[in-house]
Amino acid sequence: MFVTKAKISIAKKIIWLVAGLFILIFMVVSGHEEDCVQPSNSDSNTTEDLKKVPKSVEDFVKSHKEAYILSWKAGGFLPSASIAQTMVENGFNFTNPSGTSFWKAHNMGGVKTSKKEDFPVTLVSYGNEAVDITGTKAGTSVGDNTGGAYTYFKDYNAGIVGKAEFMAHQSLYTGAINNTDGISSLTAIFKGGWATDPNYLVSLIGAYQSLGQKFKWIDKEAIEKYGQAPYKAGNALPKNQIDKTTNKKEASQSDTDEDGCVVEQTPSKEATGTNSAPTLAPPKEYEGKLKMPAPDNKNYAGNSYPFGQCTWGAFNRMAQLGTPIEWFSGDSGNGGSWGASARAKGYKVEKGTPHVGWGASFYGGLAGSDPNAGHIAVVEYVNEDGSILVSETNVVSPNSGTRSWRVINKATVTQIDFIQGRK
Repeated sequence: MFVTKAKISIAKKIIWLVAGLFILIFMVVSGHEEDCVQPSNSDSNTTEDLKKVPKSVEDFVKSHKEAYILSWKAGGFLPSASIAQTMVENGFNFTNPSGTSFWKAHNMGGVKTSKKEDFPVTLVSYGNEAVDITGTKAGTSVGDNTGGAYTYFKDYNAGIVGKAEFMAHQSLYTGAINNTDGISSLTAIFKGGWATDPNYLVSLIGAYQSLGQKFKWIDKEAIEKYGQAPYKAGNALPKNQIDKTTNKKEASQSDTDEDGCVVEQTPSKEATGTNSAPTLAPPKEYEGKLKMPAPDNKNYAGNSYPFGQCTWGAFNRMAQLGTPIEWFSGDSGNGGSWGASARAKGYKVEKGTPHVGWGASFYGGLAGSDPNAGHIAVVEYVNEDGSILVSETNVVSPNSGTRSWRVINKATVTQIDFIQGRK
């Protein structure tokens, strides 16, 4: 059998075509991997001169104008309202940056530790080191007895944008987001429980009238640039902003977007400080029966639920046990929604079948829970008659963080969603 030159030429072309396709595929895959992990800015450098002390609040605001405008896009929190809120929280103490906790953390208004997915635009704009949620850096432990550590930002630009993003990612402050009226925005964060001080709103309005409204011109520029309602809920963390280390360690347990990039990380078991919330003694009949470690008063990374709520307490307890349940945003984070939220995230959820150490989600109205939000507790003991002992917060001395105990009867147990945390 003879092979002609024409056939050899065709074979060579096929080989080159196949080789070219392999090269193209490799380039696309490699480029995609880079998209998933590479930050857009340097992680090691700040975006401003932190040693330069502003001459006044006005000088500071003007030098950070672009960050305030970007914060409107990132979280829909009005710049003039943001400035007033910072005055109440921090006092713009740039004259002594090493002497004020929030100022040392470049935290522009009491932003608690959360998760990096709450800061997508901040990470894109200022790098992966722009946000630190470990609660270990300067200024993150204020000692105000509200529980939880505070977020550290690498500079004031990141702090300005990060505050707006954090606020937008919480369900409590929706009235402040995309709100073009300064006083209305501040009223919304007060009603959402940003601070426990009953005079907080009075302070906010006073700061707005004396300072914030002077910067309505920044509001105008921001609205002209990004529109009346720039923040859109539900945007995933940009795929090029996942921290490399987190990506490698947690990708196997994390949710991914349609491009295969990690968009949500598993909850942390790391303690970030302590709180002053008391724990009551369990009922005497359970002395010697409880096998799990006694509840502690530590705060755990990623707990962005409001201090003292049942969700806040359950998050900390599950994390303490080494089987954390991640933070659920919006109404999906209501205690009564934890069962459905966890099931959607791939957790094992069983209705009516209790296990020691599992979360217990009560739908709205069940066992006296809030008709709308429901309730979440943790199973501490399962009785032979089918009833259970749970530990819970926000039942005794509401909003104090007090952990109390309660026996739930068998009939109620059959209606509860029980959630196994992740190990």
